[in-house]
Amino acid sequence: MHLGWVRTDDGRHELRIAALVKDNGLFGRLYMAAILPFRYLVVYPALTRQWERTWLDHGRPNRRAANGPPTATGLS
Repeated sequence: MHLGWVRTDDGRHELRIAALVKDNGLFGRLYMAAILPFRYLVVYPALTRQWERTWLDHGRPNRRAANGPPTATGLS
């Protein structure tokens, strides 16, 4: 999976996700089809929110000072 921030025409940033999926035969195709809704409704939105929080916190180590000290990675 590749996650990357891309600058849009209006100067903002948009998260782009690319996933390389290689199925192995009929079972692999059925499995990927079965989990497709879960990936798009649960997994990708959660990853996007996490990356957005990280992006917004980048360069602002004291932003979460009210909730406790920041961790080594800047995430709490």
